[in-house]
Amino acid sequence: MADYLHGPYGAQQANGDKVAVDSQSAIVVIGTAPVHNLDSYSGKVNTPILVNNMAEARANFGYSDDWANYTLCEAMSYILDNLGVGPLVLINVLDPAVHKASSQTTKSMTPENGRIVIASAEDAVLYSVVVQTTDQTPVTKVKGTDYSIEYNASKKTITITELTAGALGSAALSIKYDTIKPSDVDDTVVIGTTDDMGLNTGIYCVKDVYTKTGVIPAFLMAPGFSSLPTVHAAMYQNSRNISGHWDAWMFTDIPISYTSGGSTVAVTLATAATWKNSNGYNKDNETVSFPMFSGSDDKKYHGSVLRAGNFLATLTENDGIPYHTASNTDCPIISNLWLGAGNENRVYDDDIINRYLCKNGIASAAYVGGRWALWGAHSAQYDQTNGDTINVSETNLMMLFYITNDFQHRRFRDIDEPLTSNDIQQIVAEEQEILDALISHGALTYAKAYLNADEIAKSDMYYGDYKFTFDVTTTPLAKSLTALANWVDDGFAVFFNSGASDNG
Repeated sequence: MADYLHGPYGAQQANGDKVAVDSQSAIVVIGTAPVHNLDSYSGKVNTPILVNNMAEARANFGYSDDWANYTLCEAMSYILDNLGVGPLVLINVLDPAVHKASSQTTKSMTPENGRIVIASAEDAVLYSVVVQTTDQTPVTKVKGTDYSIEYNASKKTITITELTAGALGSAALSIKYDTIKPSDVDDTVVIGTTDDMGLNTGIYCVKDVYTKTGVIPAFLMAPGFSSLPTVHAAMYQNSRNISGHWDAWMFTDIPISYTSGGSTVAVTLATAATWKNSNGYNKDNETVSFPMFSGSDDKKYHGSVLRAGNFLATLTENDGIPYHTASNTDCPIISNLWLGAGNENRVYDDDIINRYLCKNGIASAAYVGGRWALWGAHSAQYDQTNGDTINVSETNLMMLFYITNDFQHRRFRDIDEPLTSNDIQQIVAEEQEILDALISHGALTYAKAYLNADEIAKSDMYYGDYKFTFDVTTTPLAKSLTALANWVDDGFAVFFNSGASDNG
């Protein structure tokens, strides 16, 4: 078998401003957010919400640097804030009414200058705060009449401020509130449920994205959870034929460790491919990343987040057309690969990444071309034994999804309209024009749209079922470039001839 090549190579021979963009497609992120820090979390649980920038994300979901407990915040920070691209559709599954401690927290605090400040309040459910006097018959203060309440994410404090002088009094008050338990959100909560009648939770909320936001759920991710095989399986189940129409690409992660028989087992570069295939992380509509990454900001990043963010950035540069892979795109936030404590001093060059990961359909990152870049363009289905013209690049199937998703999105208004022979010719001409534009853009090298009446049963036509065919070839990627330097004697003739001429 030929050596696996990915990148530029050389051989010698003795002879011979951060602004989010509008798009009809969006990356859907499922996870947890600190909505308990909001004044009201109504409508913020198990509901897809479209956000175009960090301000909208904070307003709808809050924010915390505790990415382990609040996984949506990692995507918000890197994609919306650091890269400044969008949109994202965020689905929060953390429910403060359910995922909370069994007993309330009670504090006795005395107002100072008409204010009460509760420190270290990041776990407090803001909506549940009750302020009462400590009399034998307690009097409950009224929010909005007696006081206002606000959470400060940077200071992690709750401030209760009286609205009129003396409204809080000068005596000690009893402050009661619920506290959140993000650890209660496990794989079953993230997966969620559906009754197939429009009532969905967790990952099944992907079915609601188009109806509630108007954008196509074209890409899915669940950082911090997609490394759980049960969650991964549910993502895949909800990635094809979504709501009877849409096909989505998944950005997922292989864990850096897992629990087996009560023990923690590390996943290494050498074992990542085995884990990937044993657990079914080899889908044709998936980019799977490994390991995690240490950031120059001292944070730890999931590969799926970096991958999705950089990919979304390429979409903004290419009119939303997914023909440019995120592989070999700059990722300066990376300072090294992260495989857990004890591996900090290892140096991983691109040859190691190629041999253990990329050749097995696992995306990663490498220091190449004088900078850190994401590395690996294959779909997760690829390895050297089953590589084909589709899975060799993540963008090949993405482009097919883009064409069929786009067709459906645009053609809804043609349904139940009379379809004459001229109408059919017009549709074919319009679709061919769109495909030709993709060729001109560089996204395709060949495309033909047609309706082959011979392949459609007459009964289908009688019932109004028409199938248009799109034959397309996507633009191939440059997987490797090799410079072959040959030693030849030709230069000596030039050298000696030049010397003879100089001496004459």
